[in-house]
Amino acid sequence: MESPDFSRFVSGGYFLIQAGNPGWEPLKTELLPDELLSLSDCISQKFTVGWGWNPKDRESALEYGIAEALWDEFIVWCQHDYLTDIDIWSMFYSPDAARRIAKRFVGKQDHLHLIGVGLPLALEVANWREPAGEREIYGIEKRIEQHLLLVENGQPLGFEVVSFEFGNFGHSWLCNYLHSEMHKLFGIQPGQYGLMQSEQDARRVYDWIEEDGVVPSHRAEPVPYDYWLLVEYPLNPLEC
Repeated sequence: MESPDFSRFVSGGYFLIQAGNPGWEPLKTELLPDELLSLSDCISQKFTVGWGWNPKDRESALEYGIAEALWDEFIVWCQHDYLTDIDIWSMFYSPDAARRIAKRFVGKQDHLHLIGVGLPLALEVANWREPAGEREIYGIEKRIEQHLLLVENGQPLGFEVVSFEFGNFGHSWLCNYLHSEMHKLFGIQPGQYGLMQSEQDARRVYDWIEEDGVVPSHRAEPVPYDYWLLVEYPLNPLEC
């Protein structure tokens, strides 16, 4: 894909995401690659400090790649030390912070990606300027409010339409299998990791979800959606 102008996007932070595929039958199609990369935990699992707060999440953390021998150390980090690197739930403050934690705790990294996300300024103005009032803001929402730019030395991968709820990314357009309908309507062909390769395509999907006149839309999950630019950064600092 062509490299977009990073100055047109507001940083939503950085994430450690394991590429994969949930194996749902509608995703087994020639329109999509076998390995998907998504901001939605339904599709691809993000590293989260929340694993260390709930003993029931231990298996999920180990399956993601947290080294079992470091589990006790990880639990200690999740109690307080995490505050210097990551905000609730999965948003790292910088690529370097994500690299440090990946090196420290994640044993298997074959499918691990360090991803920065950018929200188009037009959507930030339209959808993210409502006063918080007494409501606490944190994580992605707090980062958007800071109006920071993405770090420059990343490789743009593509765009994803995804919802936002409870302080975190929610459902991807792929969760509703919209790839098939968007291909029929607009000829949209997802590219690498199932991401859309042009902002125009992402905007078409976003507008289609929004245009049915019902708030929230009936064409996807009944929550607010945006589209985001996904940018990959090297996990190895020597490659930066």
